[in-house]
Amino acid sequence: MPPSDSAAEISFNEDGSLIRRSVLPGGVRVLTQSVPATRSVALGCWLPVGSRDEAEGHYGSTHFLEHLLFKGTAKRTALEIASAFEEVGGQTNASTSQDYTNYYARILAEDLPMAVTTLLDMVTGSLIDEEQMQIERGVILEELASAEDDPVGVLFDEYSAVAYAGSPLGRPVGGTAETVNAITREAIWEHYKRTYRSSNLVVTAAGKVDHDELCAMVLSGLQEGGWDTSSDLAPAARRSPDSILQPQSTRVVKRKKLEQAQVAVGTRSLPMGHELRWPLRVMVAVLGSGMSSRLFQEIREKRGLAYTTFAFNHSYTEAGAFGMYAGCKPQNVSEVVDVMTSQWELLASEPPAVGELERILGQTRGSLALGMEDNFARMYRLGRAEVCTGHLTLLADQLESVAAVTPKDVQEVAANLLEGPRLIVSVEPEESVKNV
Repeated sequence: MPPSDSAAEISFNEDGSLIRRSVLPGGVRVLTQSVPATRSVALGCWLPVGSRDEAEGHYGSTHFLEHLLFKGTAKRTALEIASAFEEVGGQTNASTSQDYTNYYARILAEDLPMAVTTLLDMVTGSLIDEEQMQIERGVILEELASAEDDPVGVLFDEYSAVAYAGSPLGRPVGGTAETVNAITREAIWEHYKRTYRSSNLVVTAAGKVDHDELCAMVLSGLQEGGWDTSSDLAPAARRSPDSILQPQSTRVVKRKKLEQAQVAVGTRSLPMGHELRWPLRVMVAVLGSGMSSRLFQEIREKRGLAYTTFAFNHSYTEAGAFGMYAGCKPQNVSEVVDVMTSQWELLASEPPAVGELERILGQTRGSLALGMEDNFARMYRLGRAEVCTGHLTLLADQLESVAAVTPKDVQEVAANLLEGPRLIVSVEPEESVKNV
């Protein structure tokens, strides 16, 4: 699928399902994947607005808005919003990331008009009430406190802070207790008015959905909400990539009250959409995807050093971060880091054997295909592609790209990453001593 533009009306088939994209008056983009054999629809309202887009004084406002939009409009109370979905057996929720905010629902096809009307009322007509904000401030602080009790989450937050030091990507998505306590209703309202508008909105749906009917419902909902649907209003331009400085090699130890240490080793990697993203994905799978992966075999099966270990890669428009993770006893952190590093170095010096690569390629192709077997995953793929890159890659093309990866490709990606700054981050018990 070619990159999107303001005039693009796109329609094509993928594995027997019809994918369509339209740009409505006001610039709102609507993307659907019709799967008539299903009874349900997954619906999403996306804004390309994440924690990275927050100005100073607004930190945490994106996530705060995610909460407040469920707290009532001029037409619906918070209870009425929740009841509208629950009384038909549906589900609704939202998520905030560095790149976007997404309000979504899962409903039966016959309840799609209710879901569209309700979600668009929330997006266009939230009261952002001062009293509700004060209540929700407490809820968010509890959410942040709960996250602080999750050592794995703390590790990955710290790893991002190190990998993207000095960049908005390194800030915690939900803000901190300090920023949440400090933010005002006026700051959140300013952030909302600046970023929530029709030219930023993307609506995606997958399942038993008629594209033209959904477009009509969306346009009607925006007009009822008072949003600009002028015919000459083009979609907002996507963000220009920020300049993100390369970090220095770093060793960070964070102390908390816990029994098990959490550790990650890695470096900065490739940006989203990079031509080598498929060899990178296969490299990550070779190192740490599943029980047959190198990390699992070396760290758990052969040495018994950890219960859970895996490799990961997170990508954004400008940069990514690759790493290897394990949870282990504090006294084993040094050995685990050595094993992770040696497996990375081995892959950088020797291509994987043909048999190993064939197994990993089969695993990767299978996970890609199986991951698109439900409507929520289809809806989510449409939304992320539109708001993050403006380009949707067909599943068949993804599978073909994976199949074309060679052992030499995997080795070269591992070697290139090995030349980058080494990042070692761990969360360890307060009483343990530094052992790396």
